[in-house]
Amino acid sequence: MNIEIYPGSGPLKLEDREEFSRALSANPPLTSELTFTNLYCWRQAYNFQVAKLDNLLIVSSGKDPAKRFLSPIGKGDIKSAVIKILGETKGAFIRIGEEVSGLFKDEPGIRIDYDRDNSDYLYSAADLIELAGRKYDGKRNLIRRFKSEREYEYLILDASNIAECLEFEETWCTIKDCDGVQGLANEKQAIREMVSNFAFFNLLAGAIRVDGKIRAVALAEKLNPDTLVMHVLKADPDMPGLYQVMFNEFLLRQERGFDYVNLEQDLGIEGLRRSKESYHYIKLINKYTLRLRES
Repeated sequence: MNIEIYPGSGPLKLEDREEFSRALSANPPLTSELTFTNLYCWRQAYNFQVAKLDNLLIVSSGKDPAKRFLSPIGKGDIKSAVIKILGETKGAFIRIGEEVSGLFKDEPGIRIDYDRDNSDYLYSAADLIELAGRKYDGKRNLIRRFKSEREYEYLILDASNIAECLEFEETWCTIKDCDGVQGLANEKQAIREMVSNFAFFNLLAGAIRVDGKIRAVALAEKLNPDTLVMHVLKADPDMPGLYQVMFNEFLLRQERGFDYVNLEQDLGIEGLRRSKESYHYIKLINKYTLRLRES
């Protein structure tokens, strides 16, 4: 079934992947939200709807006047599309990258607000693989200690064995009380979607098995021609150094070379921000919210 024409819209469906792939290839994104995998796997949490406006795909959530839109996807007149939609819905465009927000810097009727909590962390892939220099002393020490104390097996996950990581996710969620925290419950559902549809997505996946059980998992994919985006990176919190080993081993073993790694946002969570900052990002992929100014 075809995607509905704006102002109509319909639920995001697995069979929409082909149209999204064409649009994303025509205008590769820099922000972590804009992969079909990410949008589809989080569609239930955000009740994503999709529409087509000229050559652009419009992903939305919520209802007027609190409706929220992601950056238009594809190659076309993005500025005109944003102005049209804001004027008709009185909603907002959220998590908008600088390449789109910059189109409105001289538009007096559009308000632009910086969204630090949703800005992505971008790293040099070589830095994360080599962990060279004093600033990475702590990471290297954790990795050395883990390797000296434990035997482990690294697994490349594919459609034949990806389901193994679900048991680990259940264990991790028991520790973190996912069912009692809405954000973690939504993430749990998104990971299940990634696993259930693994053969359909172009995901790169790895895991580490310790004492016969998977204790760490990484799920990632190509964001744009030179950047890998990490969707999932988890390790047993009772095994110091395992998270660092999982991350480093995963990047080391990628056959496709990537210059950069996007570790998504910190959502304003203090511990998550400290963790991402500790890997020494090279820049933030800044994001903004666009809405009409009040008259």
